[in-house]
Amino acid sequence: MDLFEENIMVISQRGIQDFIADMVPGEVPFDYVGTDADGVKIFCGNDDKPFILEPMIDETRLPNPYLKQLIFFFGIGSLKEIRKVASLAHKESLFVIIEPNPYFLQHALSHENFKMLNNTNYILVTERPEGLSELFKFLFSSQLFYLLRNITFYFNSYYRKYDSASVKDYLIKITVAIKHKYFNIGNSIHDSLIGLVNNLKNIKWMSENADVAKLKGAFSEVPAFVVSAGPSLDKNMRHLKEAQGKGIIIAVDTIAKKLLENGISPDFICTVERGEIVWEYFYEKQEYPSNLYLISSLVTDPRIVEMFKHRAVLPMRSSVREYFWLSEKLGLSSDHFMGMGASCAHLAAGFAFHVGASPIIMVGQDLAYGEKGTHATGTIYEKKPIIEKDEKLFVQGYYEGNVKTSNIWLEFKAIFESMFKMNRTLIINATEGGARIEETTQLDLDVAVKKYCINECNVFERMQNVPLHSIEWDEVESKIKDYINNIEELQVKVAKHLDVLKRYNRVWKHSMPEKKVQKIYDSMKKTDLYYNTIFTDQLLYHNMQGPLAILMQKFHAIENTDSLEDLKENLRVQIELCEMLENTIWLIIQVIRENFPWESTA
Repeated sequence: MDLFEENIMVISQRGIQDFIADMVPGEVPFDYVGTDADGVKIFCGNDDKPFILEPMIDETRLPNPYLKQLIFFFGIGSLKEIRKVASLAHKESLFVIIEPNPYFLQHALSHENFKMLNNTNYILVTERPEGLSELFKFLFSSQLFYLLRNITFYFNSYYRKYDSASVKDYLIKITVAIKHKYFNIGNSIHDSLIGLVNNLKNIKWMSENADVAKLKGAFSEVPAFVVSAGPSLDKNMRHLKEAQGKGIIIAVDTIAKKLLENGISPDFICTVERGEIVWEYFYEKQEYPSNLYLISSLVTDPRIVEMFKHRAVLPMRSSVREYFWLSEKLGLSSDHFMGMGASCAHLAAGFAFHVGASPIIMVGQDLAYGEKGTHATGTIYEKKPIIEKDEKLFVQGYYEGNVKTSNIWLEFKAIFESMFKMNRTLIINATEGGARIEETTQLDLDVAVKKYCINECNVFERMQNVPLHSIEWDEVESKIKDYINNIEELQVKVAKHLDVLKRYNRVWKHSMPEKKVQKIYDSMKKTDLYYNTIFTDQLLYHNMQGPLAILMQKFHAIENTDSLEDLKENLRVQIELCEMLENTIWLIIQVIRENFPWESTA
């Protein structure tokens, strides 16, 4: 086994995901000359100019040995330099080793020994800046999120001396991604509880509407058109009209009114947002046909669900803990869940997958700025246009060349691509404009309609024949009451423990006997019990996850020393945690008592 193969084996045995881009064919940008006795590597560029790579560390950018940090380390040309820096970091820090020039990784695999990094937690990255979305998804997971408060950047000797320009785009992407993640860290406790209020108010309608589990595969092999409000839709209205009665037309709430005005009656209208503005914009003064069904998240404004009463599809939201909790209380199964992503169009696609539609044809899904605006004409955005941000983000277009987009559209695009990748259904992008969406086949809408809209399909009739939800409300009420009793008991215990912590905080002295310190420390260790309890309660964790993540970052920002100062800071964080936990439990109890449809069990 040669060194290259040995290194590949060492790297693969770590069990950690790396993010390696395919090598772009072309001329190797440098030749390796050799390494001197001091470990200095000598290279010669294609311009015949030599350059060196020294294993010399940058003393000004060293990690903090007392903090768990996320260290973005640029350059893999010298593993000795990486090992030196890693030896000065906290043992639980994570090194994200980014190599803008993948030939340096190829060189390292052939000439370095990766066993040198066996005691280092690291991820290898050679993806271009525009291809880092999967890396960010990994780094921003709940297991690693606490590290985002403690980020540092380090540049190896090559990027310090010769090529700082290559790291600029990476730094911008990383900074923007972190800011965006903080913005979307999860709803505040208050916002999450507003969602719980709507969920509890809307579940009473489930017994009067189609059983979502019975909808699974109900439209097998029927083409479905997911119609969004992108500017490219304007030119395709007439072709969409030809699909009526021969496929499922699923419209986002933004475009439903325009479709009706153009003689197109969608079979379904989708809505996901909980804000009153959705009710005011798209439902309050709008009359919809009596054969139109609503597909809605339970979190939406209850007036919208009530408006459709016996014509609502009310799925549980996949991957959201609040709905795991709710489905268990309602006695539902995994077939009651749907993927909803982050938009109405994602929900529409999730519904199409759920009912077994094929192919799924995307229409008006531009995800980019059009020549005349962000949305099709005749929508609310014509009167209240979205201000075009100066983000200067470009992405590959539906046709040749790049198109201007935004961070939120890039996120929507990534969600679509992830959804499509997990399903084997044929996905056709018939938008004919905007951004290219991977995992789809591009086809003009008129061609798609002629090819797939062959057989008649009465969607309303099929929906009317789907059995209704069968929910045992007496059992649900019993489970809810048991839950309230359990968390009330937890609240009492947390309150008592909180009193102990606050007392220690009041009497704290800068100098205390070892016995006193040990007593405080032993009491503080009991906080772990309540912290771990949060993760065993789906509803509690759902409502606390955003603020909890920020709080855990505060905790991990405390240096790992034996000083009284750090112990006091730890105590403050524990007090904040217990206050948050006690208040959240109290609020959850009030929300359930005031909004659960107790009358449904009567």
